[in-house]
Amino acid sequence: MAFALSFAATFCAALFAGAALYITLVEHPARMECGTVLAATQFGPSYRRATVMQASLAALSFLTAIGAWLSTSRLAWLLGAILIGAVIPFTLVVILLTNKKLLDPDLDRDSDFARQLLDRWGRLHAVRTLLSVAASTIFLLSIVSGLEAGGRPSGDSILGAREAVLRQNLFTLRSVISQYTLDKRKAPQSLDDLVRAGYLKKIPIDPMTAAPEWNPEMSAINADSGPRIVGVHSSSPRISSDGRPYTMW
Repeated sequence: MAFALSFAATFCAALFAGAALYITLVEHPARMECGTVLAATQFGPSYRRATVMQASLAALSFLTAIGAWLSTSRLAWLLGAILIGAVIPFTLVVILLTNKKLLDPDLDRDSDFARQLLDRWGRLHAVRTLLSVAASTIFLLSIVSGLEAGGRPSGDSILGAREAVLRQNLFTLRSVISQYTLDKRKAPQSLDDLVRAGYLKKIPIDPMTAAPEWNPEMSAINADSGPRIVGVHSSSPRISSDGRPYTMW
């Protein structure tokens, strides 16, 4: 889920940044070269088409980046979300007034005022371009760093692997103790009995202590044979990922 959210945030931000760059570097300068009348006339349809696409991309990128931040707790996603999200209030508060003046049907499209509005709009739009490019860059770097970190096992993955080995070794020891008890009609007095009788080549290591030392569960003392092993547990005093001490596994 975290990867899907981060990919969606980056994809939407990159699309927004690409479109914004094109407008800033290509479309707006080109229409200004065609003269004020044509530039002001072309601005209206271009603005209406771009508004729907860019507003949707900015909103989607912001929301999915927030989701990625909540999923990963990485501040890079929060920072990127703030940058791409800032495009929306910046447009509504700062650029909207200029947009309305340019779209006003009473505007003299061949006037110096119209050209000043177009020049101002170009400068303001460049701010949105910078915000979106910065957000896209942060998102991309965060994904790359996350992929690189994925090549290194995390603390949780190492613990999970050790606990999996512990479960397997406990299962093996308990199974062998049961088989020994059935075959010999008595339980072993020590784990070494299992090795001497050929049930085990050697006592497995407790992965939580890195030693072949276990906490045996002993039966009541018998006057004839003494206490015998009926079960086994880890000898580690630490708490496991499920909240129980390993000695209770």
